[in-house]
Amino acid sequence: MNATQKEEIRRMLTEERQRIATEWQNHGGEGGPLDHWETRNVEERAVQIASEAVERRIAHDDRNLILKLDHALERLDDGTYQTCEHCHDAIPIERLMAKPSASLCVACQEMKDAGLLKMR
Repeated sequence: MNATQKEEIRRMLTEERQRIATEWQNHGGEGGPLDHWETRNVEERAVQIASEAVERRIAHDDRNLILKLDHALERLDDGTYQTCEHCHDAIPIERLMAKPSASLCVACQEMKDAGLLKMR
């Protein structure tokens, strides 16, 4: 990976992290806004509970993606970014440009997706 590619990937990771962090706040992450309204209507309360559960799930998923993006930035800084975290083979630059947060090569990612590879 050359310096231009490295800076482009850093820019992509940083922009994606900022976008996801904003979404995370919008979905109730770290004290972000969730609608809290009182109602005695059972149906409205059920809708409120379901809606808040969905918002919490989205916030949780956003937080996990932020952690993954932070990890990619750390790997970029420490020189391990282009190395698969499982088999230690090189991850093709084309894969990293398409999915900058990738930490596995295609073969290992396919094994993970199939449930054949457990990551910590």
